[in-house]
This record gives sequence, C-alpha cells and structure tokens, in this order.
Amino acid sequence: MIRTLMPSDSLRFALGAATVGIVASMATLAAPQASATVTSIATMPSFTLGTHPYGTTCTYVAHVTVDDITQPVFFYEEGQGPSGFAEVMPDPNGTAKANWTPSRTGITYIYAFQPGATHQVRQTVSVGTGINAGSACIAL
Repeated sequence: MIRTLMPSDSLRFALGAATVGIVASMATLAAPQASATVTSIATMPSFTLGTHPYGTTCTYVAHVTVDDITQPVFFYEEGQGPSGFAEVMPDPNGTAKANWTPSRTGITYIYAFQPGATHQVRQTVSVGTGINAGSACIAL
C-alpha cells in the first residue's frame, strides 16, 4: 500500500507566504535606490567689465537646485581638492547658494553634488585676472 501525504492547508499557506516574502525582499533589494541629486547649476556673474565674465579676486554666487532638501550640497572648483569652497543646506524650495571666488585664471569648472548622488553637475566658466572695483569687477 502506498500512502501519499498531502500538506495541510495551513502548511501550504505558510509556504506560499514565505515565497511571496522572499520574492518581495529580492525585488526591494534589486530596485534602484533613490539618491539626492543636484539637478541644475548656474553661477551668476556680477557686473564684470573686460574680456571674461568672471575674474579672480571677485566674488560670484553659485546657485543650484536639488531634489533632496535633507542633504547638504558640496561646491567645488576644478582642481580644488576635497575641501571645496562651500557646504550648504538647501532651502525648502530645493535651492542652495554659495559664494565663489575663482582661484585661478583660464577655463575651469564649478561642480556641485550631494552625498549619495549618482552623478554631479558642472558649469564651465572662463576666468580672467580680476580687479575687484567694489560694485564691479574688471576681468582681463
């Protein structure tokens, strides 16, 4: 005589629930994680005279928008190293601003990113030798 054992309804339910739980956990781990991202960057030139829009010794405002207002924004000038020139928390509207004084002449980049971001944004800037004239900058 051959006896066939059939699992009880409660055992089948438990096995089905465990399978659903494992599949759901795997899907959660495989899903891309949300990250803070800087979505745009712009550096506002002040009143500048000369051949370049930016000049050394003059100060400008770097302005970014972000999609996560809970993470700080780090601002860097190319070649500046790990310290950057500012760390700023975004305002409730998702914007962050930092003052930037160019450290050298030539074509350079301003970068901004948030911790855990999948990418950073940058802006190309052309910097000349600046003479800070108070309300204006002369960039030669």
